[in-house]
Amino acid sequence: MRIKTFKAPTLKEAMANVKAELGIDAVILHTTRSKKGGLLGFGSKEVVEVIAAVEDEPQQKPVKRVPEKKSAPRATKTPQTAQPGGAKTGAAAVPKSVTAKGTSASEPMVPPIIPRKAAVSQYQTAGTQFSVDNAQLKAAQYDAGQSAAQSSGRNAQGPQIQSSFEDILSSLDRIKAADNGNVQTAPNSSGVSKADENLITVSRIIKPMEKKPEPVKSVEVAVAETAALAEITAKEEAFAKAAKQVEDDQETIQSLQNELDEMKEMLARMGKARATENEEISLQQALRECDIDEKIIQDMVRRLSGAEILAGKTTEKAHRSLEKFLKKTVRVASGITLYSDKPKIVALVGPTGVGKTTTLAKIAAKFVLERGVSAALITADTYRISAVEQLKTYSDILGLPIEIVYSPEALQQAIEKHSDKQLILIDTAGRSQYNEFQMKELMGLLKANKDIEKHLVLSSTTKNRDAEEILNRFMPCQPERIIFTKTDETSSLGLIMNLLYKKKIALSYVTHGQSVPDDITPASYSKLVEMLLR
Repeated sequence: MRIKTFKAPTLKEAMANVKAELGIDAVILHTTRSKKGGLLGFGSKEVVEVIAAVEDEPQQKPVKRVPEKKSAPRATKTPQTAQPGGAKTGAAAVPKSVTAKGTSASEPMVPPIIPRKAAVSQYQTAGTQFSVDNAQLKAAQYDAGQSAAQSSGRNAQGPQIQSSFEDILSSLDRIKAADNGNVQTAPNSSGVSKADENLITVSRIIKPMEKKPEPVKSVEVAVAETAALAEITAKEEAFAKAAKQVEDDQETIQSLQNELDEMKEMLARMGKARATENEEISLQQALRECDIDEKIIQDMVRRLSGAEILAGKTTEKAHRSLEKFLKKTVRVASGITLYSDKPKIVALVGPTGVGKTTTLAKIAAKFVLERGVSAALITADTYRISAVEQLKTYSDILGLPIEIVYSPEALQQAIEKHSDKQLILIDTAGRSQYNEFQMKELMGLLKANKDIEKHLVLSSTTKNRDAEEILNRFMPCQPERIIFTKTDETSSLGLIMNLLYKKKIALSYVTHGQSVPDDITPASYSKLVEMLLR
């Protein structure tokens, strides 16, 4: 056997060198990668080192068979045995092929040493018994490898592998018998004959195949584990489904309860024998006609009983039920609360045309005329001359000082000037929610004093979508309260409910006319119910 080391920059080149020098029958024994050259590891190049071996098969001259009496003393006559078909052969004869009946995908296969045609060619060239034996062995190994590769695709298992081993070992026994019988082979320098050397080589190749196939138990364990995992998954899905079913059942029970209450209420109302045209609408229908968002109505249906939902909108039950729902879902600030140790500073902000100046005058009149509070007025609405004149008129009527400011610094000075007052009211210019410059200017003005409480003023006649847009645009000013004006100018006040429910901002005042100071009311839950069900 020849063993040689090949070095090349890449594995592909190394394998090409092996094939070119040792042929396609070469066996790769070891492959390593290392770096050579360079200084302290820099500039080194990768080198692939492959150690390969090939069986040395020197050609032998034909040996002429001689009669028994002239053979060497060691030779013994081997009886001939009859083969099927009448042919006779010696004990050293080896079957032309040994077919492997199958192998497992987990077992190493015998590498195809040489095709059958090549084995026959070697026999014709060498003509020695050793060459015959060697060629037949290689042909048998090739057939076994080919048969094993085909049977592995059909998942052949244990019994076929065992049969293949028995055929190959049987061939080895016949070769041993031939070596001890008529065929004489010259020993090599180490004293081992070529036949024995061939047996050793074949044994080394076949030995890895002697591993027993994987027991069937491993497959059973895998199946059991898969079944257990499937069972766990099924239980988890069943648990999730049960939890979802419980939740659905609770909603169903609540829905059925509501339906039962509705039926009871309907029966009670039918018993009164009222005329259909004179029958008042229910709380639920009244809120729909008020343009309350359907999601809010459905939330109220879940929170209240059927009897409460179907109560007539003018009944005390309907008012109490709606007020109970409002207390759980919206916030009410009930006007402006004064401080005992420092002035309360309030600024009104909002878009143009919502009535900020009139609302500020109403608030000032309420505190000064009804409660005797000391107050001061500041206006930053220098864009409209009429606004300044209007506020001056109110200040003269109420006897209040007024300051006109043009910058955040001037606003802070005016606040400090009237720090002895209980209430300071600031009127700002109307700003378009889409004008970024005006919005930044307003935010800069309000940052003059951190104690300023901002009230956003909105008209009740604004569309729901526009009102949400205005509130979102004014949120950088951080308004704490909201005031709805012109509630007398619309028949639908669902906007108030929709905005308070969605945005969670507190309602402080509602106005319902132009009269100063009468047409303004501090917000309360009862007042909100009255407005929605009027």
